[in-house]
Amino acid sequence: MTDRSLSASQPRPVWGGLVLGALATAWFTLCLSALRGLQLWHYWPANDPGLWSEWHLAVWMGLRFDAKVCASAALLLWPLLAWRRAARPTLVLWGALYLILGLVNFYYYGFYKTPIDSVVFGVIDDDTKAVFQTIWLDFPVAQIAVFLALTLGLGLGGVLRLEAWWREHQRRFTPARAWLAGLAGTLLLLAMLVLAKGTLKGMALQPNHLSVTTKTFLNDAVPNGVTALHNAWFAYSESTQIGQVDTGLRNLGFTSAQQAAQVLGWPSGSDAAVARALIADGTNRPNGKHLVFFQMESWSAEPFRYQASQMDVLGRLQGQLTSATLFDNFDSAHVGTHPSLEAILLGSPVTPISTGRYREVVYPWNLAQVLKRAGYDTLFVTSGESGWRELNRVLLTQGFDEFVDAAALRLRYPGAQGGIWGVWDHYMMRYIQERLQAQPAGRPLFIYGMTTTHHPPYEVPDEVRALRFDMALWKGERSSDSLAPSLYSYRYANDVLADFVAQVRQSPLGPQTLMAATGDHIMRTVGNYTEPERQHLRMQVPFVVWGAPPLRCPGARHAPASHLDMFPSLLPMLGIHAGYLRTGRDLWACDASQPALAVSFVNQVRARGAQWQMGHADTLVCQPPQRDCTWPADLDAQARARVALLDWNIRRRVLAGIAQ
Repeated sequence: MTDRSLSASQPRPVWGGLVLGALATAWFTLCLSALRGLQLWHYWPANDPGLWSEWHLAVWMGLRFDAKVCASAALLLWPLLAWRRAARPTLVLWGALYLILGLVNFYYYGFYKTPIDSVVFGVIDDDTKAVFQTIWLDFPVAQIAVFLALTLGLGLGGVLRLEAWWREHQRRFTPARAWLAGLAGTLLLLAMLVLAKGTLKGMALQPNHLSVTTKTFLNDAVPNGVTALHNAWFAYSESTQIGQVDTGLRNLGFTSAQQAAQVLGWPSGSDAAVARALIADGTNRPNGKHLVFFQMESWSAEPFRYQASQMDVLGRLQGQLTSATLFDNFDSAHVGTHPSLEAILLGSPVTPISTGRYREVVYPWNLAQVLKRAGYDTLFVTSGESGWRELNRVLLTQGFDEFVDAAALRLRYPGAQGGIWGVWDHYMMRYIQERLQAQPAGRPLFIYGMTTTHHPPYEVPDEVRALRFDMALWKGERSSDSLAPSLYSYRYANDVLADFVAQVRQSPLGPQTLMAATGDHIMRTVGNYTEPERQHLRMQVPFVVWGAPPLRCPGARHAPASHLDMFPSLLPMLGIHAGYLRTGRDLWACDASQPALAVSFVNQVRARGAQWQMGHADTLVCQPPQRDCTWPADLDAQARARVALLDWNIRRRVLAGIAQ
């Protein structure tokens, strides 16, 4: 048979390359899974019998990630695999890269007790020669060389045998089967696309899917070397370059920390004096009350304005507001979930700062540390996946004693359901209530809860879908097709918060528990607030507190304030007066010397009757627009000084941590 007649009887090269890629995907998936099995066997802790009940979850999710990275590579390399001369070299390079990364991940875990993470880029940032000397001295180089040779021999030998088998198998095709090859190729392409996505429903597999068990050891085995390196690079590249200590100061118009401190009337004799002034220095007299704080996903303030019987967006929360202190002129510190989390916990305008290259830097003024020093047990609970933004590592580094996520909630509540972001929020609320009840007497508990259900695509439990709103009563922006679904999800979030608050307040825990909730940012479906009369709503979220004393100045409920003012207000109610960052003012103190400002970390400032961008008089907008207002230069200077000093403070700490 001539080459011409042979080629006519074989599948089109384009399909042949896809089939070869699928075969390689299956083989390399098997190889990566075998390395995971070796990792589990080799490093398995002997003193944790609880691992056996969840190991299959890690193995299954790891297999999905293995198939994802292999199928993605096959699709990208498809043109080369279809070209006969390039196919074998492509398979060798592909396989060698994946297998080497798998081995690197294996030994990296043995040394650092974590999959490949952003620390690996210390080869670039640190003394490269010293790093490789450390590897030579501390790693079993001879063992690695032998293991590498065996792994590459088996892995590459197997895929090349598959390639030879496929080339031979192609000869059996006849022109009459060409249509069958085309149909099979189409189905195979769809299958490969599904594997590359990693799931049939919802979002593709992402870092937040890596935490599928309650055991860190098992979760660490889920990512293969390729996935781990990709996530490490993403964290490293997304983390902020800290720059110079005065970067933020200069950007906000100050030449030094002392100059900014003078604007606020703080001690300014030296950098050390300014740093001390940033930290509250009173005397702690903890009263033993528990503190439960909720960061509510996309919890806008605007829907509160349109509450009605036929637009019942508040649901059961409305009944709980009569016993609460509600601040209805309140702004978020940032416009995203993670930036707001860092702003609240760390007081950081610099974001992201807790992941990537600076992930090991500890901030002694962060809320977990402050409350631990005051005798509190500290717990972070989220209905989402802990792999998101490395929360399962970051928060423990910053001082939380415990971390509970969707995986732990699924284990505790068999059959727990949810959407693509985790389990439904009511499982998180149920756990927090049970955890409060189980807390030993005399041990106050700080719980930071982060909800996730009220997030696009706004999936909710079935019973919530039966609700109906009269959308004609919505007076805000209506252009988004997702407005109605988001309002149903918003109602669900309000109901589960209200149920939790009611249960705690009606229990013996009520008198000894301070509860607070705020939104991380506004809903994404309510417009851009470009109209002058609506611009003040651009960052408005509720801030609600239960169990607080009456306000000395009732008008403070309606005065401009922001996330920066929350914990300087809450901590004194617990008898904590020292060690925390002075990010803002105490809303209960009724201190006329501190102006009522809503200060954000995106440089927006609001005062009574005015809104502007820091340092830019031409951005001044009067509120309401019909009134007259003048440029408040003194208030602008104070807002700039506060944010500039918080920026300086975080950079100063990071640079000190790097130097250690």
